[in-house]
Amino acid sequence: MNKFFHRSKWMLVSIGSLLVMLILWKILTSGTGLIKPLYFPSPEGVWAAITMMNEGVFYHAGATLIRVVVSWFIGSAIGVITGLILAKSKWTFHILNPIIEALRPVPPVALIPLVLIWFGVGDSGKIFLSALACFMVMVVNTIVASGNVPPVYLQASETLGATPGKTYRTVVLPAIIPEIMSGARIGIALSFAVTVAVEFMGAKYGVGYLIMQASRTLNTEVVILGTIIIGIEAFLLERLLKIISSKATKWTENPN
Repeated sequence: MNKFFHRSKWMLVSIGSLLVMLILWKILTSGTGLIKPLYFPSPEGVWAAITMMNEGVFYHAGATLIRVVVSWFIGSAIGVITGLILAKSKWTFHILNPIIEALRPVPPVALIPLVLIWFGVGDSGKIFLSALACFMVMVVNTIVASGNVPPVYLQASETLGATPGKTYRTVVLPAIIPEIMSGARIGIALSFAVTVAVEFMGAKYGVGYLIMQASRTLNTEVVILGTIIIGIEAFLLERLLKIISSKATKWTENPN
C-alpha cells in the first residue's frame, strides 16, 4: 500500500509539472501576447492544426513510429549478437573492432545523401540508416557489458563444474541484461532522431516530412504539433522499455 501511494505521489508531481508548463505556454502566447504566433503558436493554434488535419495526423505519426520500431529492433538485435560474438572471440574482435571504431564516430545524418542515392525516398533507406545508428550503440554497449562481468561469477561457475558454453549462457548473458536494456533505451531515442532527420531530407510521409512541409510555409502550429507527436511517441516507447527492463532485471539490486 505504501509503495502504491509513493508511486501515486510522484505521478501527481509529474502531472502537475506538465499542467504548469501548459499554463505558462498559454499565458505567454494567447494570454499576454508576449510571444508572437509566428515564433511560437498558442495551444489553441496547435489544437486547431490537429482538428484541421484530422486522421492525417495519425497517418504521419504511425508511419514514423513504425519506421522507428522496426529499425530499432533490427539494429539492436544485430548489434547485440555482433557484440556477443566480438566479446567471445578474440580473432573476430581484432578483425571487426577497428572497422566499427572507425565508423562509430561518423554521424548517421552525414550519410543521408548517400542513403537517398542508394535507396531512394522509400522506407528501406530510413530503416537502414536508423538501424545502423542503433547497431553502433548496441554493439559497443554489449562488448563493454560483457567485459564488466565480475570475474568472481565466472570463477564460481567453473568451480561448480560448468562448461565454458554453459557459463556463458547461464552467467554472462543474465549478468549483462541490465546494461543491454539501458543501451536499448538510448537506442530508441537515437532511432527517433535519425528517422526524423531522414524524413526531413527525403520522404513522402512521416512526422519529419510533416514538419519540413509546414516550415516551408511558416506554419509553426504544425511544426510544434510534429514536435509534440515525436515527444509523446518517444516517451511512450521509453516507458514501455523501462517496464520490460524492470521485469527482466528484477533480480538485481537496482533494476532499470
